[in-house]
Amino acid sequence: MLTMKHPSVYEATVPVGPARPVVALHSSASTGGQWKSLTTALAGREVLAPDLPGYGRASFRNSTRDDAASLAGDAAAVLRTLGDRARAFHLVGHSYGGAVALKIALSHPQRVLSLTLIEPVLFHLLPLAGGDEDMRLYRGILGIRDRLRGAVAAGWPAHGMAAFVDFWNGEGAWDKADAEQRQRLAAQARAVLRNFTACFGESWPAEEVAGLTLPLLTISGEASPAVARRLTDKLVDAARDVTVARLFDAGHMSPLTHPAAVNALIMRHVRLTEEETSSVPQGAPFRRSSVAA
Repeated sequence: MLTMKHPSVYEATVPVGPARPVVALHSSASTGGQWKSLTTALAGREVLAPDLPGYGRASFRNSTRDDAASLAGDAAAVLRTLGDRARAFHLVGHSYGGAVALKIALSHPQRVLSLTLIEPVLFHLLPLAGGDEDMRLYRGILGIRDRLRGAVAAGWPAHGMAAFVDFWNGEGAWDKADAEQRQRLAAQARAVLRNFTACFGESWPAEEVAGLTLPLLTISGEASPAVARRLTDKLVDAARDVTVARLFDAGHMSPLTHPAAVNALIMRHVRLTEEETSSVPQGAPFRRSSVAA
C-alpha cells in the first residue's frame, strides 16, 4: 500500500526505524510508482520515490525552457522535493534516474550514504573517448533522439515514442502495448526529449566518478542495448571501488522485468554499507570491491 505525503513522492506506509531511508529515482517515461516492488521488499525502511520533473505529479518548471533542461536542474528539484525529510540517504537510480542520481552524488556526496546505478544514460561520455565503437553507439542514440524530436515537432509524438520504446525494450514492444499504454507514453514525449537534452548537455569525463568515496553498486542486463552496457562499463572502469552486477537474462528495464533480483542486490548493498560503515572510523574512506553475477 502506498500513501502520498508530498505531491510528487510515493512513500511506504511502514514503521521507520533507525535505518536510513532509500531514495529511488525512476527512468524516463515512468514515475516514482516504478519502485513499488522495492518499497515492499524494503518493508520497515522508509522509501522515497519522487516523480522526476515532467512526470506524474511533478509538473514542468515554468521558468525553464525545454532546451535548457539539465541534470543539475533535475537533481536540485529532487533535493527540494526531499527537503529535510532525508538529510542522508541511500540513493538508487535507473536509466535517466541513474544519471540524475549520479549528479546528486557528485554534487552533494555528503548526503549520499550509498549509490546504486542501474544503466544510467550518460550519453555525453561516448564522444569523449572518441573510439569508433563509442561513436557508432553515440550516433545510434542520437538517431533515436532525432526521430522523437521530429515526431513531436510534426504533431505525431506516438511515432517517436514507438522508436524510443522499441530501442530500450526490444523490437515490437510498442506494438505489444495496449492503446491506453501507448497514449500515456505518447503524452510523455516532451518530458523524454527534455531528458535527452539534459544527458547530452553534460561535459564532465567518466574520471569524475573516481572522486566518489561512497559505496557504489552498478547493475546492468546482458540483454540490454549495447549503449547501456557500454556506459555502465565506463563508470565501472573509472570508479575506485565498485560492486558490479550483471543480470544475464535481463534487459534495460530490469527493475520492472526482474524486480526480485534487482531488489535483492539493492538490499544487500544497503545492508553491507550500513554494516561496514558502522565499523569504520569516522572520516575514513569506504573500501569494498567485488563482482556479483
